Amino acid sequence: MQYQPFKKKNDKRPEEYCHEWLTMEAYRRTYQFNVNPVKGQDLWEKTGSPAPVPPPIKPKPGRPTTNRRKDKDKGPTGTKTKLKRKYAPIRCMYCREVCHNKRTCSKKKQDDAQEKARIMQLQLAAVQPPQPAPGPEGENVVHTRPSQTLPAVAAAALDEQTEIPVTQHA
Repeated sequence: MQYQPFKKKNDKRPEEYCHEWLTMEAYRRTYQFNVNPVKGQDLWEKTGSPAPVPPPIKPKPGRPTTNRRKDKDKGPTGTKTKLKRKYAPIRCMYCREVCHNKRTCSKKKQDDAQEKARIMQLQLAAVQPPQPAPGPEGENVVHTRPSQTLPAVAAAALDEQTEIPVTQHA
């Protein structure tokens, strides 16, 4: 409360306008006694009244939420309010080594570069005209290849490298 308006009207003190319960003396009287805790539920005072019952659970409107089933071995770690992320070690899917992935694998980059060079050589061989070679009589003889396109050459190379497993039907 502001003191100035009261002083102008009359000579009463501001405390005289407040209720007695709001004074410091009433506050000190209220909290002068200490309430000591009881060390266990078995030491509580027994009463004849029935035990309190929790309020009934009311179903909430809308579809109920469900939590996913968690593994038994995965319990909460750390604090209850924040979870720490656990990452598995990064393993390359190309060379199966730890600490890098397929995108940064140096072995894959080398193999890809070799494969690209091999494909470029096949393309150049298919596009270049045949070179004349000197014949036994000193004549220029042109050696020709059978006309094969690049996919046919690649398919032939694939057939030589891989074998198809034979399966038996019952």
